[in-house]
Amino acid sequence: MKVLLVDDDTDLLDVTAYALRREGFNIIVATDGAQAVRRWESDHPDLVVLDVGLPRVSGFEVCRRIRQGGQTPVILLTALHDDDHVVQGFRLGADDYVTKPFCPRQLAMRIRAVWRRGAGDGRPEPVRELHAGDLTLDVEGHEVKRGEQMVRLTPLEFRILHILASNPGRVVSATRLVEYAWGYDGGDVSLLKTHICHIRKKLLLERGGQGDISAVPGVGYRLTAARTEES
Repeated sequence: MKVLLVDDDTDLLDVTAYALRREGFNIIVATDGAQAVRRWESDHPDLVVLDVGLPRVSGFEVCRRIRQGGQTPVILLTALHDDDHVVQGFRLGADDYVTKPFCPRQLAMRIRAVWRRGAGDGRPEPVRELHAGDLTLDVEGHEVKRGEQMVRLTPLEFRILHILASNPGRVVSATRLVEYAWGYDGGDVSLLKTHICHIRKKLLLERGGQGDISAVPGVGYRLTAARTEES
């Protein structure tokens, strides 16, 4: 599930994005209301987690625009212990709200709950285990196995492999890989290339044959897998 996470507190944004990625969500981020609207329009997230107190365009206004243009579920984040603000959010079409400070795991549970309530279109919940060919990725534990053999990856390498395994046989753009792996801050195409090289070597050692990740020059990378299953 692709989730747009919006907050102008960049420290909180990074921590929350990392925690939600560990829960199996594909996280994209924005730091103000105008950027949030643009990302919602361009990236088509499945759900939006939206801070109320945003610069430039308020979270309430972003929620209103989302409701005008679609039915994407919205969860509001607020540090305001004020029933009037909660009521205002629901009147604008919000599906739920979470009060700061919050536990990221609690937020993940709220996301899943909102998703289940509106999942009549048959879209799946975030997966905990992903199978791509003979690779098995434990999303929550950040562990990778090739057959029965453990492959030791760094957290950053795991995130790169995770998005590739989520799109087997399809090219994932370098820009998307950088954004998913590094989140809001850091990372570039050159660093991505270095980490892809490291992942290839680790997978190659466990397989004793050819690596799985192929480059598409000027576009991105692709994971070749015979089959993919989610659980």
